[in-house]
Amino acid sequence: MTNLELAQKLRDLRDYLIIAGYEESHATRYTHISRAIEKMPEEVEVMRREGRLKDIPQVGSLIALYIKEILEDGISSKQRDWEHVAPYSVLELVRIEGIGAKTARRLFMEFGIHSLASLRVALEEHKLDGAPGIGPKTLRSLHDAAYAQ
Repeated sequence: MTNLELAQKLRDLRDYLIIAGYEESHATRYTHISRAIEKMPEEVEVMRREGRLKDIPQVGSLIALYIKEILEDGISSKQRDWEHVAPYSVLELVRIEGIGAKTARRLFMEFGIHSLASLRVALEEHKLDGAPGIGPKTLRSLHDAAYAQ
């Protein structure tokens, strides 16, 4: 896994945790770490093999473990710890233009939308029509994404 791929996985973990209800101020640490990893001249995979993951700025023992797990398995135990709260498919929502983690969290928590498939159902049932904070532009983006196939 390249540094850029790992950085994206860490940003995905941040978004996932925010959507699942993890404290946002704690989740943002993954953003800072992903930026540091993107700028590193050395591949993190090499650092993992050499047992030097804690050399990455802002990475302690626990985050080093999560990074190691992501590099080896593609998923961290942190994500697994939260899967009882939200399915990982909720990340499909943040891939929609104009939808961030907070809006995706609201769609999940208030409307039960956890994937593009469940978004289509919600749109067909007009669950989002007139919902506060979901204006015509957002509704159009959601519709376009849900029916992009």
